Amino acid sequence: MSYKESSSQTNLVRSIEVAALLAAVLLVGSNAFVLSPILSDVASGLGTEPFRVAWAISASGAATAVSALTLAGLVDRFPAGRVLGAAALLLALAQAAGAASQNWIWLCLSQALAGVAVGIILPGAYATAAATAEPGREAARLGFVLTGWALSLVFAVPLAALVAEQFGWRSVYVILAGLSAVVGVGLFAGLRGVRAGSAAPTAPLRALRLPNVALLLAVMFAFMTAFYGSFAFLGEGVRAAFGLTAKGTGVFVLAYGLGFGLAGIVLGVAPPKISRVYVLLVLFGLASSYWAWRFALSSPTAAFGATVIWGIFNQLGVNALVVSMNRRAAEARGAVMGLNSAVTYSAVFAGPVVMGQVYAGSGFVAVTGLAAVLILVGAAVSWKALQPAA
Repeated sequence: MSYKESSSQTNLVRSIEVAALLAAVLLVGSNAFVLSPILSDVASGLGTEPFRVAWAISASGAATAVSALTLAGLVDRFPAGRVLGAAALLLALAQAAGAASQNWIWLCLSQALAGVAVGIILPGAYATAAATAEPGREAARLGFVLTGWALSLVFAVPLAALVAEQFGWRSVYVILAGLSAVVGVGLFAGLRGVRAGSAAPTAPLRALRLPNVALLLAVMFAFMTAFYGSFAFLGEGVRAAFGLTAKGTGVFVLAYGLGFGLAGIVLGVAPPKISRVYVLLVLFGLASSYWAWRFALSSPTAAFGATVIWGIFNQLGVNALVVSMNRRAAEARGAVMGLNSAVTYSAVFAGPVVMGQVYAGSGFVAVTGLAAVLILVGAAVSWKALQPAA
């Protein structure tokens, strides 16, 4: 075999790995986002109130946090293809159970089971992306994989609403279950023999004691609290400012997904050097994008542009922080990414709770102002966390 043929085969293998991991994140994002646009349809079908159906989202988030803390380390101990493939099949089972739900409790339990699967898939996908990248290319690979979130936001939400309208809400979960099963098989095949860490298990508390991992997790908590708290009230903020309908606010969700996805593609093509200064500059840029909302609500065009920029900086920030954590994780990438997922899903709860009080009292501009402060605090902590070893 010639060097050129060998190189081509290596590139093909890497492309398959990235595609499999991207599909895994796309699945997770789709499962997270599809319930919101069909909430009323599901509630009507189950003969209950929408707020009870929304508890399924909370059940999934809580189960994800627990699963990430206790099961994410499996990807360090066993081949990534087996772990992620099995988790995707578990997600398919949970989605099939959701499609068969007869009441809201059944739906909540099925989403809790989905959360268990997500708590394995998400940290496992991030850890595997970093572990299989060439040295210095972690940001590029992770950028492509993280684009799965943008794709799910841009495509899953409108498609879920369309499918539910034409064929009923249960069809949404039937389709998701089928896709999860296909991706599960693809993960088994595409990541055969790939390992994200060492065979020795790493306990979460031990991973927490790795150099500066705890500080980076604190930065991630501030980052995600700012994001989820602000994103939860984005729709209400632009509706109040411009008198939009609920459908009109979807344009701004699309704008965020567009910015996030475009940044991921750019990272994949031209990966930056993730340094202490780079992380600081990205976080300063993100804080500025939050602060700019006090001017962006002057017109729908300005708000659309601000949302795209927000999405761009959020992708750059998530990418930089996850790469930084993986570099410090050594052979405990799965455990550290599990801690990261647990922190993220804690912020899913904390962000809207904290920002809800701010929004009720002072509106969306105050929410984004507090988000900017949180990011600046995170930037200060990141400067300490990423200081060179003495």
